[in-house]
Amino acid sequence: MEEMLRDLHDLGSQVQRLRHKNGLTIEKLAKLSGVSSGFLSQLERGMANPSFLSLQKIASGLDVPISAFFQTSSSDNFVVRRDQRRKLVLDDANRVWQLLTPDLNRSIEFLLMEWGPGISTEGRPSCHEGEECGLVLEGTLEIHWGNEVFLLEEGDSIYLPSTVPHWYRNPSDKKVVCVWAATPPTW
Repeated sequence: MEEMLRDLHDLGSQVQRLRHKNGLTIEKLAKLSGVSSGFLSQLERGMANPSFLSLQKIASGLDVPISAFFQTSSSDNFVVRRDQRRKLVLDDANRVWQLLTPDLNRSIEFLLMEWGPGISTEGRPSCHEGEECGLVLEGTLEIHWGNEVFLLEEGDSIYLPSTVPHWYRNPSDKKVVCVWAATPPTW
């Protein structure tokens, strides 16, 4: 719980830093993003856990990619220690992404993904330039890619061109843990 609060505080600090950098008040960012000023205030103080959709809206209002919320201060880092990973925690901790690369200013994005039972991105398919690959470490992951469905179990891996609409689902009653790589970075 303490780690999650630290991650929320870090996320809120990044949002506040970017808002100040763009010369925006909370009210102006609320108007640009469609997210309430009260929620933005709570987020900046580390007191709110945003949904992915909220983060997308805030990023759009700031005219930055979502990855800007998870940047580290030095681009000279090559090692990411377990306790220093940048995290995105959604759905009351049922969806967690941990950035395994030092930042998203590189050519590849490498993530550890942990999703609770039934978590799905069905209503939000992704389609973008590049390629993705992943390895299921624990549990089961269902991948919908165009008209095809792939069911991956522990130890299975996959490679996909990202230019085809795709979405993911944990169809089981247990969490799924995967490592995932994408190029170019999509966050």
